This record gives sequence, structure tokens and C-alpha cells, in this order.
Amino acid sequence: MCGICGFVTKREMPNGSAILERMVATLRHRGPDACGIWVKGMGQRAWGQEQGADEREGCAGNFPFALCSPPFAYLGHTRLAILDLSEAGRQPMPNEDGSVWIVYNGEVYNFAELRAELERRGHRFRSRTDTEVLLHAYEEWGVEFVKRLQGMFAFAIWDRGEGQRKRGAGRLLLVRDRLGIKPLYYAFLPDGTLVFGSELKAILEHPEVPREVDPVALDAYFAYGYIPAPLTIYRAIRKLPPAHYLVWQEGQISLHRYWHLDYTRKRTESPEALAEELRQRLRETVKLHLISDVPLGAFLSGGMDSSTIVALMAQVSNRPVKTFSIGFEDDRFNELPYARLIAQRYGTEHHEFIVTAPTATLLFKLLPHFGEPFADSSALPTFAVSQIAREHVAVVLSGDGGDEIFAGYEWTRRALLLARMKGKSEKVGKRSNDDLTKAWAEAMVRHGTSWWHRLVKAWRDWWAGPLATYQRRTRTPFLIRQLLYAPELRANIDGLSADRLQDELLANAPVSDWREAFLYCDTMLYLPDDCLTKVDRMSMAVALEVRPPFLDHTIVEFAASLPFDLKWRNGTTKWLVKRAMARDLPEETMRQRKQGFSVPVARWMRGALADELLKRLRKNDPFLDGEAVQKMVALHREGTANFGHLLWRLYVWLVWQEVRAS
Repeated sequence: MCGICGFVTKREMPNGSAILERMVATLRHRGPDACGIWVKGMGQRAWGQEQGADEREGCAGNFPFALCSPPFAYLGHTRLAILDLSEAGRQPMPNEDGSVWIVYNGEVYNFAELRAELERRGHRFRSRTDTEVLLHAYEEWGVEFVKRLQGMFAFAIWDRGEGQRKRGAGRLLLVRDRLGIKPLYYAFLPDGTLVFGSELKAILEHPEVPREVDPVALDAYFAYGYIPAPLTIYRAIRKLPPAHYLVWQEGQISLHRYWHLDYTRKRTESPEALAEELRQRLRETVKLHLISDVPLGAFLSGGMDSSTIVALMAQVSNRPVKTFSIGFEDDRFNELPYARLIAQRYGTEHHEFIVTAPTATLLFKLLPHFGEPFADSSALPTFAVSQIAREHVAVVLSGDGGDEIFAGYEWTRRALLLARMKGKSEKVGKRSNDDLTKAWAEAMVRHGTSWWHRLVKAWRDWWAGPLATYQRRTRTPFLIRQLLYAPELRANIDGLSADRLQDELLANAPVSDWREAFLYCDTMLYLPDDCLTKVDRMSMAVALEVRPPFLDHTIVEFAASLPFDLKWRNGTTKWLVKRAMARDLPEETMRQRKQGFSVPVARWMRGALADELLKRLRKNDPFLDGEAVQKMVALHREGTANFGHLLWRLYVWLVWQEVRAS
């Protein structure tokens, strides 16, 4: 895994290489093994290497930009060596004649197959890397080659439009994988300059990128606990959405989607046949994900998904699997006993760690890796388990994605149980924003959750239906959010903008069964912008690569082709996965309630963290209503309300502002 960054512009920038080096420096944690930069007209050099005259391309003298023609391209890379550890894998990497250059972050698991086909077509290779395969695939098939890739990736290709296979003169191509496993951000400036990077902080090293906070993104953060694509906390910076590529040419950009997930085409075989096919597909995918020239292991939460991955790894590996787990002092959140069951069954080399309540010091350490407020509290145990794993291996496999594609989440389960009880289907796209919800929201903040208010909430969900119930369980209603906002913030947002990010996904989901709109929304929104963001940043903070076999796009497409009743049946989540793995996993694993890396946030926010939150509240805050926040903290501490997750979002936001100012 690696870090990539750079920019392309139509005008001369005498200090451009210095800016690029600062960008690269912010990503060193993602690639501690090597760093490199390439600048059009100045050539390539490794980090800290003095540039010799023989490295320059077509320019001479001390001020090469004065003699070069626009556009000007700058590419930077930090390397975590996984395949071909030799110098041949160094990036930025050129093709044979230097007309095409690439910086790449990720793993393409079918690169050997693609390489063989390219060699038959006359291409010659100098390394054993998948990076070089991408270069030749682009030369052979153009932009469409991205549809052939199987893996996780984010990369940039600069094409000078010269050489034997001409494509597009002065063109930069940015590509992100189908599910958004690897990150990619960009800023398009008014003068046509495009800046990109694996993390926000790399882009912010470019002095011309504005730092203004986006009020809509902030509202989205308080709605979801994360900021969905394409938004970031900064108005000027955007996330490249999953399954998209961006083309820059002549100071203009265009965005293109290259893959769609379709739930409308369904398989008709028997459940037994489909369960066996799923097991074989997962087994082969896990085997592909074990390709590496460095040691591997696995995250093991003790849940269904990570247990499945470890079981299959043990079956296809020729050595004991190294497994890594975390637990909590609070037994309600501790899954270590379930993790030990799997570790003992498959004889893994098992490692454990207990997570305690975090401090502001830890948040100050972790939040810079996100570059924006991010309130998924399970980032803390994810960082902890990544630290443990990195002491032993450089790569781990994880169970991420199983819940989204096979209906494993509690919020989906509750919405579907409600639909079954009511005995009617739901029209996708319907949402509720009635006076009853408003009255309940105001009463929650002012008076807490008495038995009467809980009764009103239950009646409201029953009246509104399963879709509205799903929405309320996956985002904080605007009517509660706005009670926390200062007048200045409230005046600068359209109160429903953040909600529409989710509503439009639900309304436009490519499904034939309305219930699968929930899965589509989880896969397109929550998965890339929360779960995968968390795993990437916390693992790459310690230079650990995480591979999620469930999110191989062939597995995701197979899951989408299954009838919904094979995923969720009679209240049982991930029904077909449990059938497929019945002979591989113990009964206790099948029966246990999902927890994953759940964190006791509600309890944490009744202790010292609540004091820290209140201490950080500012007078005349342009974003928050301090009086409303204090009332919410008091109600939560009294136990008359449970605002744990929303208070955690407030706390993270306040700490992030300090991080940003430091």
C-alpha cells in the first residue's frame, strides 16, 4: 500500500517541486519504504536524492520550467513494498519511452493474468509489480482498461501523448476502485490547476487550495458521523467517488462512472447450490488475496465475517494464520471469547489487546490521518489492533463488507422486522418529516427520554414505516441536529441537503425488491465513507495494508444477484453465508449477535470525556449553540437520555478544530 499525490497546471510554478516534496512528506506514514517524485521537465528522483543533469527530460539549466511548454505535471509517491521489493518497483514509474507515468496505491489481484495477455500482445516488463501491468494495460486499452481490474486501487496516470502508442496529449487520469476501498481526493482550482492526494493533508500543502469549511459538509457530519462523498469538510476539496475516474486535459476536468452495481438480475438455483458456489467463490478470492512478498495475517473480531475469512485462510495457507483481536473491559462489547473459539479451532498464532476509554491526546494523534472530523468510535480499536498486527505482519485480511452485501446490520434487521409485522411493502423514496417527529425531537433535547417519549418514538416508527425507520437509525434527524446549531450555521445550510445524499440513493437504487435499497445504500454510502475510510486511515497510520476479500467486486456482484430472502430470512441475517460456512464455523459464531468493533461510547460520554467536551465549548461559537449542548450533556449524564453517539460527534468536532488550528 502506498500514498500518492501531485498536481497538474497550465502555468509555470518555479516552486512547484518544493510544494510536491511537502505533499509527499505528509504521506510518509503510508509508505515508509521509499519516496519518489517526478516533474515534467525535471525527471525523476528518489526522496532526498540530488537531481543530476542526466535525469532531466528535454530541459537544461537551473530554471528548466522557463524552457518547457505547458502543461506542467508533478507526481509524488511513498511506497509500502508488498510485491517485488526490489528497486524495480520504485514509483513514480514510467513506461519504456517515458511517455506515460504512474503513481499507484493498491493491489490488483488479477495482474498476473493481465500481464500474460499483454506479453502475448508484445509488451515487455522490467519488474514483477502490478504497477507496471497498469501502465501497459493503459497503453494497450486506454481508459477502458480500468474495467478489467480486480482489486483495490487509487492511481494517477500522466500521459504526454507521445511515444509509440499515443493516447491523449497532456492528459492526467485519476482512478478509484469500484467500492472505494482506497481513498483519493482532489481540488480543481479556478485557473484550471488540479491537485490530488491519498489524504486531505497532502492537498492542503498546496498553498493555493482554499481552507474554507463547507457548512453542508458539517451538517452531513453531524447527520452521519462521517462526511459522504463527494463532500469533504472543505468547500474546495472533493472525494473522487468510488467506481469513477476523472480526466484532466487543457485545464478542464470530466468525471466518469465505469461500474454500476445491479440488483435486478436474480439467480434461480437452489439455496444449497448457491451456498456451495458462494463458499467456493470466497475460498478462491481469499487465495488471491494472499499474494504477497511479505508476511500476512488477519483481523479477527469473532464475528461471522472475520471468522469466515480466517477459516478460509487456514484452509488455503501452508502455515498457521496470524490473527489479531481487541476487546473491552465492558463485557457487553467484548467479543474476545468468540475470537478465541476460531483461533483455537484453526490453530492460529493469536494476539489480543484490551481497549480503554480514549483521551484527547489520542484523538490529536489520530484525527490528522482523516483530515476532517470523523466520529466512528470504532476507529480507536481499529488503530489499536492495527498497531498490534504491524508488529508481526505488513498485510492483513479483514471481514469488511459482509454486512453491507449480505444484510448483516441491526438497523436493516429492525426495519425489515417492522415491515414484516406491518405486512406491507414500502415505496422506496418515501420519507417522513412530520410534526410528530419535530415535537419528539424537541422534547428529547429539552426533557430527555421518559417512558412517554419512548412510547411516542415507537409509535412514530410504526406509523412512518420501515424506510423511515431505516433512515432514522442511520442518521441523526435534522430536527435534532438544528437544535445544536448556532444561528450562523443554521442560516448557511439547506436543512435537507445532507439528508438528500441518502434519500437519493434509496430512491434511485437499481433494485427489483424494495428491501435491497437498504443494502445498496449501505454499500454506496456507509461502506466507503465510514467503514473503509476508518480501516484505511487507521491501518495506514502504522503502514499496514488491509485487504477485504468480501469486497472483491465479483463477490459483491454475486451477492447482488441473490434473491433477498437468501440474505435475510425469518429475522436471520446473512442467511446464505451461514449456510455456506456451516461446516467451517462453530454454532456459537453463527448464533451470536453482531458487534464487530463496537465501542461503549454512551458510557464513555458520561465520564471524563463529557467534561472534556464542555471544557472545549467556546463562547460565541459560529457553529454550535453552547446552551443546547450543555443541556444534552446533562440529560445524558442523568441517564434520562442516550445521546452518546451525537455527543461523541460533538467532542470529535471540537478536538478536530484544535487539531486544525495547531
